Amino acid sequence: MASALIVGLLVTALSSCDGGGKPTAGGQGATVVVNADVYTLDREQPWVEAFAYDADGRITAVGAESDVRAKAGSGAKVIDARANMVLPGFQDTHLHVPEAGVNRDLCFMESGSTLAEYEDMAADCAAEQPESTWVRAAGPSIFDLLDADESPIDVLDRAIPDRPALILDDLGHAVWTNSLGLEAAGIGPDDPDPQGGIYGRDPESGRLNGLLLENAQQRIRNAAAPDDAAVYEGLRVALDELAENGITSVSDAGGFWGQNHPAAWQRALKEGELSVRAVNSLYLYPDMDMDKQLAEFERRFSDDPNSLLRFNTAKIYVDGILDLGTAWMLSPYKKPVNPQYPSGFPYFEGDQLREYVSELHRIGYRMHFHVIGDAATREALDAVEAIDASQGEVSDRRHRTTHTYLVHPDDTKRFAGLGVIADFQAGPEAIDPAYHEQISESIGDRAFDLIPTAKLLDAGARVSLSSDWDADPLSPFGTIERAVTRESNAVDSVETAIGLATIDAAHALGQDDTTGSIEVGKQADYVIVDQNLLEVPVDRVDQTKVLLTVLAGDSTYQAAGFGR
Repeated sequence: MASALIVGLLVTALSSCDGGGKPTAGGQGATVVVNADVYTLDREQPWVEAFAYDADGRITAVGAESDVRAKAGSGAKVIDARANMVLPGFQDTHLHVPEAGVNRDLCFMESGSTLAEYEDMAADCAAEQPESTWVRAAGPSIFDLLDADESPIDVLDRAIPDRPALILDDLGHAVWTNSLGLEAAGIGPDDPDPQGGIYGRDPESGRLNGLLLENAQQRIRNAAAPDDAAVYEGLRVALDELAENGITSVSDAGGFWGQNHPAAWQRALKEGELSVRAVNSLYLYPDMDMDKQLAEFERRFSDDPNSLLRFNTAKIYVDGILDLGTAWMLSPYKKPVNPQYPSGFPYFEGDQLREYVSELHRIGYRMHFHVIGDAATREALDAVEAIDASQGEVSDRRHRTTHTYLVHPDDTKRFAGLGVIADFQAGPEAIDPAYHEQISESIGDRAFDLIPTAKLLDAGARVSLSSDWDADPLSPFGTIERAVTRESNAVDSVETAIGLATIDAAHALGQDDTTGSIEVGKQADYVIVDQNLLEVPVDRVDQTKVLLTVLAGDSTYQAAGFGR
C-alpha cells in the first residue's frame, strides 16, 4: 500500500546540512528524479532528463537536470532512476478491481470437462468450503453444460445438495446454480426472463436448468455476494497488483452497488489504503424501477477532482457477448446460439436507454457503455446524440463505449462528431486470428474486423486502451505490445499505444488536466521501468518490469533490489 513519503534506499539528500542535521537552504519537501530517460507525454518536450515535485506531489519543474535541481532547491530529496525509463503512470479505464481480488479465492473448475467431471469438481469445491454459506466456484464452459444429456441443475443438486451454489462460467456472462441457489435468489419456476437476461430452461419441459445468462445473473450474484470484509480484502489484494504493474489510475467497471462494492472503496479511502486514483462506475440494473434507480444514482454521485475516489460514471450494458449469441447485431447471426434471439438482444427496451442516458447526463454522470455488437454500438451513439444538451457539453462529458467489438462503417465517423471515446482491450483471445475464424462461422465476415482500433483512430476518434482485468491480463505492457502487433487494426506504434494507456486514458477519465503526462502543475503520478519501451524490439515490450510506482509523490510499489 502507499507509503507516506518516498524515503529510504532511493532517496539521498542533495543539500549540505548544519550541525543539527537540517538543510541549510530551501527545497524542504521537494523531490527530484534524476539520471533518467523521462518520457513525458508532453508534445512540447517529450523527453527530458529530470523533473521535480513538491511535498503535495505537484510537479514544479521539468527539463534539464541542472535546471530542475536549481529550481527544486538544495534541500530537495533525490530519486536516482539509474538511467532507466520514467513515464507517466498507466491509467486503466476498464477493469474489475474488487472482483479480481475476490475471485482469487474462488474454487476453480477446469473448462472443457465432461458433466461427470464437473460434478466431481463441484463436490470437491463444496468440501473445500465447509464453513461457507454459499459454495462459490468458477471456470466451466456453459457450452459443456448445455451439450450434456442431463440437466445441469440436477447434476449440481447431486454434487451440492445442502447449500446454494454460485459457479461463474469461463466467459463471465453466465452463472450455474443449483435448486437451493435459485431459491435463495428468489427465482421461481414460473418467473419470466428478466429484462436483459435469460433463465435457462429445458427445451422440452420448460423446467429451469440452473443456467442464468447476462442480466439474469444479477439476482443470484447479489444473494451470494461475499460480505463487506471479504470484498475489502479482495480490493486490497488487487490494489497491490495494480501498483506492481505501474497503474496509478483506474475506472472500476463493475460498480455493483447491489453487492455493496462502493463501500470497500470508501473504506480504503478513509483508512489511507487507496493507492490509485479511482474514477469509478456504478452498475445500471436494466430491470430495476427507473425512478428508484435514478434516485440511487443521484444519491451516490461524487465528482470531487481533489479526491482519490469518485463515483461519476454509469456502467451500462447495452448487450452481451458474441460467444453466447447475446451480442446485439444489426443483421442476424448465421448460426444463432439461441433461435429465440437470431440477432442477439439489447439489455434495455424501447426508449428506456435514451431516457436513462439523458437523466444520468443531467445528474453529471459520464456513460461507460458495454457494447459488443454493431447494433449495440449504434444504440449507444444514438442515446448520446439524443441527450438534451449542447454538442459542446455532451463532448466535454466524455462518454465512452468499451470493448467496442463491432462498429458499422456508417457509425465510424460518429464517434468524433459526438465526442464519444472508443475504449478497446487487446486481450489475447479477442485479437487472435483463430478466434476470428471461429466466430466467423456465427457472424460471417464481420468477425475479421473486430476491435477496430486503427479504423477509429484514422476516423479522428478519441481512443483509449484498457485491460478488462481479471477477464484478461492486467499488464499494460502486454496490452501495448498486443495492440501494436495484432494482425488487423493494429495501432501504428508503441509510442501511440503508450499514449492511449496514459494521456488519452486520462482524457477519457476527465483528468488529463492533472494527470497522464509529466508536466509542470500536474500530479507526480509516474512509473520507473527497467527498459526503454521505445527502443526495445516490440516483441519484448511485454517483458518490461516496473521498478517503482508513484502516486502524487508517494511510492505505492518498489521492486526488490531497486535502489540498493
